[in-house]
Amino acid sequence: MLHCPPFWLSTVIAVFISLITGCAVQPGSATQPSKPPFTVSVVPHSREVVLQQTLPWEEQMMGYFKVLEPRPGYWQMWYSGWDNHRKDDYSGYLLYAASKDGRSWQKNLPGDAGNILMGTGHPKRDGAVEQDVFIVRSTPYPYKMIYTARDAGDGHKEKTFITESADGIQWRPAKVLWNRKHDSQFSVVQKGDRFHIYLRYWTTVNKVRYRTIGRAITDEHWNTIEEPVTVFTADPASDFPHLYNPAASKIDADLDLLFPTYFNEASNRIRIGVLYMYRNQAFSTDIDLTEALLEKSKNNWAIISPGLIPAGKNTYWLYYYATNMVHSDYEKAGRQFSYYRIKIKIVR
Repeated sequence: MLHCPPFWLSTVIAVFISLITGCAVQPGSATQPSKPPFTVSVVPHSREVVLQQTLPWEEQMMGYFKVLEPRPGYWQMWYSGWDNHRKDDYSGYLLYAASKDGRSWQKNLPGDAGNILMGTGHPKRDGAVEQDVFIVRSTPYPYKMIYTARDAGDGHKEKTFITESADGIQWRPAKVLWNRKHDSQFSVVQKGDRFHIYLRYWTTVNKVRYRTIGRAITDEHWNTIEEPVTVFTADPASDFPHLYNPAASKIDADLDLLFPTYFNEASNRIRIGVLYMYRNQAFSTDIDLTEALLEKSKNNWAIISPGLIPAGKNTYWLYYYATNMVHSDYEKAGRQFSYYRIKIKIVR
């Protein structure tokens, strides 16, 4: 696929982001200065465009996506797309692509020229959104997916569903996890026999609602152990009072890193930051990855995907999408979406 042209940041040997201070933001605990147990750097000249709009059911927009490398030389992607008849989130499609290297992708299902896993488009509202896919190798159906959809058997109510698969392509009948939606991409981190599910949550300050990052915990059979609760919030008085998405990845048993998009709903401005959960305590940082990831003249909105992909010692591929669309313009035509990846180093 395409290589991005050099951007101004690539003139340095590395974009080194030292997390010098952090603040505990766990609800109910005092704010404590802390030196984070890791550093992050962006590898120069590593940004690549890996997918762009080419199919009719991607024409309006592409959205959240997830990439896995189940084995060397075999990569899989699940992504959301909408055609020009989009009317709401659920009138789109859950799509599939495969790759040998994580860079060049084939948009088709085995034995099928198409790549639609779920959804038939407007006027139906039978699509799936907010999906995260992950693998639990010790189970008969190792691929697991959590997503939001409308329940056709219950008045088309929005609910959170779970399903599983042997290959990530043929999925078993879904089950309801929660009788409610969480309208941003899920991020599931496995901790032993438990699933830590990072998700969209909300808080209210002075009668104004703000997006936050919440977390729920289930056992390996998806029985809820801890109901969703806010674990990260942005400062409502800041330039970016909303936390739009989790984009969480497990680094080791003690550390989860999150790469949320901070959002100003009034101005449609964004900032891509870094949060972390360390030994079950939530911390914020002042890290700003926006200029390292985005091209100013092309990108008004961007979301990082959950699940970093190992790419060598202390090195990972970080996947994300970016677009010329602003958040409130998703129903307008002419929106250009690209999926990217870039290498980052995380040193503990």
